[in-house]
Amino acid sequence: MTLTVLQSGTQTLIMDAGRPGHRHQGIPGGGAADKLSFAIANHLVGNSWDAPALECALGGLHIRFDKDYVIAISGAQMWSQNQGLNLPLHKAVPVEAGDILTMSFTRAGCRAYLAIAGGIQANPFLGSVSTYMPAKLGGLDGGPLKTGDILEIVPPQNSVRALPASHIPQLSNHIVLRAEKGPEWDYLSDASKRYLFTTPFYATSATDRMGSRLKGDNLTLGKPLKMTSSPLLPGSLQVPPDGQPILALVDGHCTGGYPRALQVIQADLWLLGQVAPGAAVSFRRSIAAEAEEVLRGKNSYYADLIPGFSF
Repeated sequence: MTLTVLQSGTQTLIMDAGRPGHRHQGIPGGGAADKLSFAIANHLVGNSWDAPALECALGGLHIRFDKDYVIAISGAQMWSQNQGLNLPLHKAVPVEAGDILTMSFTRAGCRAYLAIAGGIQANPFLGSVSTYMPAKLGGLDGGPLKTGDILEIVPPQNSVRALPASHIPQLSNHIVLRAEKGPEWDYLSDASKRYLFTTPFYATSATDRMGSRLKGDNLTLGKPLKMTSSPLLPGSLQVPPDGQPILALVDGHCTGGYPRALQVIQADLWLLGQVAPGAAVSFRRSIAAEAEEVLRGKNSYYADLIPGFSF
């Protein structure tokens, strides 16, 4: 059971839930950048939520199916077609041997997830097949798919499922992230503290799975700060000397030496995977108690639908 890559697109990677627990070794958790859309695609085709699937960034992927399969696409809004017929998002659909799937460029969001009933077969490293390109780990030879690659598909075990309309994530090109104060918040100038929660930033072309350099009002420090390298997490917003912040994403460095102004709350980390170059990014103030309540609520909301999944 195989499929063939006819055109790899901007960047298509094999992803699963990642390899948490190795940041002390300099290896980020990685995995699907948008964990929720990834889990939904797998759920629809009857897979466990963390089964290996394809993460297609910004579109351009063309695939030929060499057997009959059931597939589902979730995440960014891409104009996807099978044999020239439009495919819906968030719905399991059958495809036949010889069919060709094309995924055009995204209109909202950044990454779409293609799940195939049974899942994609790949060799694990530290318990995960997720591709981590900086160290060439996981996936196929540690890099993005290439034209001509052939992927092995695991035989399916379960029947397809539906997704209630109320559980479909809504994406746009203006991403709002709830965030708590970072460890160095108090060192920011008063003006910078206001900017962070009142004016949008824009993701520049320097945006990938590691991070996004944002453009907007210059952020400055109100008092001197001499930092040593400190822990860095996905969702950390750093302030470099040029005043243009850097938002750490799913494959971001494990440590960094710039002041950490904000930390995106855990319940909103899935949205980091949908930050595309040119997208607007706004931050909304959150406190620890709210962050915990939101996380409990969102985990509970999806718990009965997708067994084992949590944000």
